Amino acid sequence: MNDNHNNEENNNSNEPYKFYKEEIKKQNNMSKFFKKLFIYIGSAAGSLILGLAISFNYIYCKDVIIPNYANDSIIEASVDGSSNNIIETSNSLVKTIIENVRPSVVSITTLNNSTDWFRGNTQYQGSGSGIIFHKTSTDVFIVTNYHVIQNASTIGVAIDNNKPVQATLVGKDENYDLAVLSISSDNLTEEEMNNIRVAQFADSSNVEVGDYVIAIGNAIGEGITSTFGIISSTSTDIISDNKQLNVLQTTAAINPGNSGGALINLNGEVIGINTAKVADNTVESIGYTIGSSVAMPIIEDIMSNLNPTSLGVVVTNAQSTNLNYEGMAGGAIIVEIVPDGSADKAGLKVNDIITSINDVPILSSSSLVEEIKKYEVWDTVKLKIIRNGKIETTKVKLLPNTN
Repeated sequence: MNDNHNNEENNNSNEPYKFYKEEIKKQNNMSKFFKKLFIYIGSAAGSLILGLAISFNYIYCKDVIIPNYANDSIIEASVDGSSNNIIETSNSLVKTIIENVRPSVVSITTLNNSTDWFRGNTQYQGSGSGIIFHKTSTDVFIVTNYHVIQNASTIGVAIDNNKPVQATLVGKDENYDLAVLSISSDNLTEEEMNNIRVAQFADSSNVEVGDYVIAIGNAIGEGITSTFGIISSTSTDIISDNKQLNVLQTTAAINPGNSGGALINLNGEVIGINTAKVADNTVESIGYTIGSSVAMPIIEDIMSNLNPTSLGVVVTNAQSTNLNYEGMAGGAIIVEIVPDGSADKAGLKVNDIITSINDVPILSSSSLVEEIKKYEVWDTVKLKIIRNGKIETTKVKLLPNTN
């Protein structure tokens, strides 16, 4: 009895402890439940906040650009934490870049000859773009795509959307779809010459996918415009006029007329010469540009291989003819003039006899060739000629031989 009674007392005495333990257990379970609940709620809230932040950034700040500018002439961004301030600052920077580069991009118009069975010989107008890469006191040099000026009978270049002036083909590389043009300072006003800016080129081999870029050119032949995008590929092979080109690919819109224009980075440097766009309704945001690291050696090669020895004439010894004018001591008589060459543009004619260059006597056709070799392309020389028995003096600018 005692034992049972003691056991019963013990059991009864343990009831408060058992109840306490049960309560503690319940509280612990409840605590764990709320902890888990708080963790779940916290995670969900954190995800929601992060998602809202990303969505806000995408909706309101997706065009924000805060590049590290190497060009000291461009003002660097100052960010105080305000997204509106960032956007305004970035927009201002992009506008500054475009304003700085725009004067180095030109519009090109061409008159092209075409022949077919139905219409016969016809002329049609083409348009494109070009980039000023070199300037002297007498000439401005422009690089463009070869297909822009291919088969052109006349090439016009407009600087800063002004009236086009006639351009001369300096040289070309059909395999890389590149050509170099020149325009004479004689055809430009002093203000136009002063406003010309020579483009700065960067090494396109340093370009990476995702880099922001701006395409500037004569889109649809309606004047210089700008579009914005990124580099989507640093190495793409395309077929252009049955030739394979390795190019950069960009999402910046490149429309007809942009060919030959500039693709620039956010330092305002040319990294490519725009060359083509996929003409397919199923494809969007794919434009191509010849990287500057590919184009510049070709441009330099064209410039270095210019032939300064050609006056654009075919001559023979004047002594081999029966002509014997007063003051004639040898000389080289013109028997043919190359169209659009140096002599043609200077107004020389067949049967003119060249007797001196810069007061150096010309005794034969071979001495004419040797004397011309002493000068460089774009030099202006003074010729003394005999025309119809009369001595005349004329100036000739030595243009490059593009044949």
